[in-house]
Amino acid sequence: MHRNVARAYSALWAEHKRIRRIYMKILARGDQKLERRLLQADLDDNQHHREVVVYEYRLSRPQRRRVLKLTSYGRKIEQVMETLLRL
Repeated sequence: MHRNVARAYSALWAEHKRIRRIYMKILARGDQKLERRLLQADLDDNQHHREVVVYEYRLSRPQRRRVLKLTSYGRKIEQVMETLLRL
């Protein structure tokens, strides 16, 4: 991987992790133990996805809107990262 592409990928990965941390913090609603557990879960685990959906349903409407915006932004970052990997 070219050095500039690798640097861009690293920056995007850091941004993706930051967005995920904010997302889990909103879902945990101040419960640090839950937040830590959600952050340490495997991203490809179906059980983890089901659990996250349950916590999303418990959020208020404004919090759900914010979570939706964060996930949308996170998906865009993932798409750019996939494009960089194809270069």
